[in-house]
Amino acid sequence: MSTNRILKIYLKDLILELKKLKAILEFENEEINKGMLNILNITNPAKDLILNSINNYYITINSWLKEQEQMQEEIKKLIEDTCLLKEKICIQYHNTHKTLKRLFAQKTTIPKTQLSKTLFKDNNPLLVDVKI
Repeated sequence: MSTNRILKIYLKDLILELKKLKAILEFENEEINKGMLNILNITNPAKDLILNSINNYYITINSWLKEQEQMQEEIKKLIEDTCLLKEKICIQYHNTHKTLKRLFAQKTTIPKTQLSKTLFKDNNPLLVDVKI
C-alpha cells in the first residue's frame, strides 16, 4: 500500500472523528441552550477520547506530509475539509463557552428580596421581660 493511499485513509478517518466531535458539541450546545444539561456534567469522556484520537491523527499525518514533497489533489481537498471542520468545531466551542458564561452569570447573581412593609410597623409596642 502506497503512502498516499494510507494518507487518504488517515485523512478520511480524521474527518470522521471531526464530524463525531462536531455532533457531540452541537448536541451539548442544544442541551445547554434548553437548560436541560447540568453545567457540572459538561465533561464527556467520549469527547475526550475523540480529541485524543484527532491529536494522534494530526501527529501521524504531519509526519508523513513532512517526508513527502508531492501531494495529490484528493489529499489537498481532504486537508481543506478537515480545516473547515476544525473551524466549525472552534466556532461551536466558542458558542458553547459564551452560553456557559451567560448561564453561570445568571446562576451566580443573587436576586434582591423585597420585604413587606407590614412586617415592621412602628406603632406596634414591643414587650420585653428583663430580670435583674
